[in-house]
Amino acid sequence: MYPGGKADGGDEKEGFAAGDGLPLRGWRPGTDCHPGKGRSMRPEEGSPGSAPESSPSLRGDWPTPGRAGCRLAEALLRSLFLVLLLGIFLLPARASAAEKAIRVGLFAPLRGSGEELGQQVLQGATLAVERVNRQGGVKGTKIELIVRDDASDVRRSLQSMRDLADKERCLAVIASPQGPAVLATMAIANEKQVPLLVPCPLQDITRRGNRWVFRVGPYPQLEAACVASFAVQELGWRRVALLYQKDESGKEGMKLLSQAFRRLGPPPAVTEPFDPADTDFTILVSKVLKRQPDGVAVWASPREAGRLVRRLREWGYRGVIVGPSELSDPQFLEVAGEASHNTVFASPLFSANRVPEGTPFSQAFHARYGSEPQPAAASGYDAIMLMAEALRGLTFRDRKSLRDSLAKIDNCELAHGIYSFLSSTGDGLKSLPLVTYLHHRLVLMRDLYRPDPRTLRP
Repeated sequence: MYPGGKADGGDEKEGFAAGDGLPLRGWRPGTDCHPGKGRSMRPEEGSPGSAPESSPSLRGDWPTPGRAGCRLAEALLRSLFLVLLLGIFLLPARASAAEKAIRVGLFAPLRGSGEELGQQVLQGATLAVERVNRQGGVKGTKIELIVRDDASDVRRSLQSMRDLADKERCLAVIASPQGPAVLATMAIANEKQVPLLVPCPLQDITRRGNRWVFRVGPYPQLEAACVASFAVQELGWRRVALLYQKDESGKEGMKLLSQAFRRLGPPPAVTEPFDPADTDFTILVSKVLKRQPDGVAVWASPREAGRLVRRLREWGYRGVIVGPSELSDPQFLEVAGEASHNTVFASPLFSANRVPEGTPFSQAFHARYGSEPQPAAASGYDAIMLMAEALRGLTFRDRKSLRDSLAKIDNCELAHGIYSFLSSTGDGLKSLPLVTYLHHRLVLMRDLYRPDPRTLRP
């Protein structure tokens, strides 16, 4: 009934049904949900659906679904609809966030003959990814490292490179530290146009005109440039005796060292090869010392260099001897003994630990893995940090833009030293520590020594 009206001769009481005496709860004029004129919502006693008075479930009045009830139902439906909409859009949003991660590939020997090198590269790269992501990523975007194990198998290296470039759609790839794997995959980097960061010292890698290849870490020309610049510009050498081992490594070192000396002054006055099987060196040493050189360069493997250096000292040579980074090997000190005194070389081993308390990189590496980093670990770390630095200057993240940005990096100091890819062929590292032996002990002479730029030209 309507308020103020009569219901079948009942009393005129606003909001009451005749014969019932109970208010019709929730009903208001003009609603579509009222129970009907003059009808009670309580079942009559004895009628179907009625319950005994003692039944607790049906005791009391039945509420009517008035306007408030309809509004509540409508609000619930709207809320449910919004929840469903959120559910529909939330998963794509999460997927989109995952797709926005900067995907960087890495393939290396994680088992097999090159496992130690591969694990070091991976550990260094992982440490860098964790650092970048902990600091908020690159402009708010995290880096995701996608790893493939090539098990020192060139065929697997090729497949890994293709998978990372095509299937995983990585923005850039960090290559194996092994030369054969790098040489095999460089063509794919050029074909797929994906930046390839290479932690391998093989000199020939950056001499093939591939603009997609960037070396991270030291390389033979840098070592030769450092010792030649130090010898000429700080020790004043003009007459140099260059002795090298008759193998591929020795010949390459001789070529690079001769080139560096010629760019700084006169070419070596004496250039002599020697047989690694020789244990006497009497004829060679007497021939060299007759020329009265200002200094001697020995480019050989650790044990052979140790024997030759010891013979030079026995014949009375007391000057400085320069050599390759392999002289940091304990075998050199074991063979040369006291004769190692005043032997100078550029060592990437000291790049990670070039100050007594350690660099931030070496400290973080030791805290993370419980061991000291090797050069390969520093190369893996630098590869990620160089990419992060290059990406910070980009509006659009694509492979070509990343390549162009990497090529513009200048004076960026990382674990190995100072990088600058400007006006280079892909060799970015421009400094190395200079180290010497003093009474059986390695001592740091120059931190981040930068050779004369002329010695680093192709």
